[in-house]
Amino acid sequence: MHWTRGYVTDVGYTAHFYREMAPAHLAFAALVSGRSPGGAFAPRRVVELGCGQGFGLALLAAANPHIAFEGYDFNPAHVAHASRLIANAELSNIEVIEASFQEQAAAGQREPADIVSLHGIWSWVSADARDAILSIMRQRLRPEGLVYISYNCQPGWASILPMRQFMLDTRQRNPGHSDTQVGLALDQLTQLRNGGAAYFTANPPAAAHLDHLLKQDKIYLAHEYFGAGWEIMPFATVAAMLDEAKLGYVGSATIAENLDQYAVPSALHEMVASAHDVGLRETIRDYAANKRFRRDIFSRGLTPLTKAEHRELLERVRFVGVRPREDFKFTFQGPLGELTGKEELYKPVADLVAQKPATVEELRALPAFRNESLGTLLDCLALLIHSHQVFALTPGVPTDPAPSQRFNRWITERLKIGRVYHSIASPVLGSGLPVDDFDLLALSAVFDGCHEDLSSITRHALNIFKLLERRPQREGTALTDDEEATRFLENQIQPIIENKFPLWRKLGII
Repeated sequence: MHWTRGYVTDVGYTAHFYREMAPAHLAFAALVSGRSPGGAFAPRRVVELGCGQGFGLALLAAANPHIAFEGYDFNPAHVAHASRLIANAELSNIEVIEASFQEQAAAGQREPADIVSLHGIWSWVSADARDAILSIMRQRLRPEGLVYISYNCQPGWASILPMRQFMLDTRQRNPGHSDTQVGLALDQLTQLRNGGAAYFTANPPAAAHLDHLLKQDKIYLAHEYFGAGWEIMPFATVAAMLDEAKLGYVGSATIAENLDQYAVPSALHEMVASAHDVGLRETIRDYAANKRFRRDIFSRGLTPLTKAEHRELLERVRFVGVRPREDFKFTFQGPLGELTGKEELYKPVADLVAQKPATVEELRALPAFRNESLGTLLDCLALLIHSHQVFALTPGVPTDPAPSQRFNRWITERLKIGRVYHSIASPVLGSGLPVDDFDLLALSAVFDGCHEDLSSITRHALNIFKLLERRPQREGTALTDDEEATRFLENQIQPIIENKFPLWRKLGII
């Protein structure tokens, strides 16, 4: 059998960071579910299976220099990219190894891990690769260690599965690179939809999904849809397989999915509560939200918490705002649609966490919560974290900001040759933050030693555009006049200087 084992390798996977893989995020997700965070509260070693280009793993290593990270991927191009990134950021707490899951499983035990994570792997690999993954988990995970695993699930895929088959059929009949084949398949599906094909007229979710696909990176879609081992499993099947590795379900890394008041229609709350079997309960939740992707946390040795233990662990967590205060919003996209929080509760929380990291005790002391339950406060925090506005900080050793800043500087250097990464590392969070192109241009000026005034940073940004032989664009139109381009860049960069620079300093990013 060829080494690719039917997996897409003619185009490299995208380089992204997923905040659900940060140890502190996993720890809080477990606490919100009423479970012990186990090894994620103060991990010593984290293993990622199928680390791809290694960007997310390297970001976490930079943001958590006191933790050892290991990454494994069978694609030599991915490992080469990760190795260059690690070397250029001078990271000493991370190792990336080129090996298949089968080779890893056969190699025997290495040092035990507190977290084993795999994102976008389980649904896309062969059955023997999944068996090897389970073997690695049995070998490597400590007692009370956590597993993060994401995968495609039912029933949300039911209406769109034929589109995936159409894309496969198109690929088999048309030679070329995978991303080109994706483009051809999408063109044909669009022609079918626009021509009134009954599949789309009778199936509005499929038409909406096609619109979503047309906005996606074709390289990402090739990896998403073309793997030979692609399989959709319901939660109960995955849970039964992980049970063979002595792993029990903890909760969802998608924070809001752990709160039935936001994730399940009210008429079904009693049905969920009466389902004592975890497989049935999660299946009901998946049908209630028509879910097609899960981000699950499992643990080796589930430890029930008493109320006092739960409270004691929560008191050790601090909560910090991760966007400028003026950018906070109290409407949230939940599993069932948009939610609106009560401003009288959310506003004082946002005010405090924007000023400093705050404990549960400090937040409960706010006048708005003196007559409210702890559950009400946790609901507020859960939605603010779910919406990328707040981050939960677990206790840890004082963190050296230098690795994160070297990593972030390297990202801005890559920007100058046209390679863009849209996350930066924060040693305070032990995680990453999303950034856009203008954020990166402003950061580049800081790391290049420019004066932090608007004119200096704008000139620096315009010079990068010229270096790349590109022009700033406004609503799709290239700005060829330097004065007009400068005014446009100033409008984009001024809010970054005023609002984001202070936040990034507080979070150790610069």
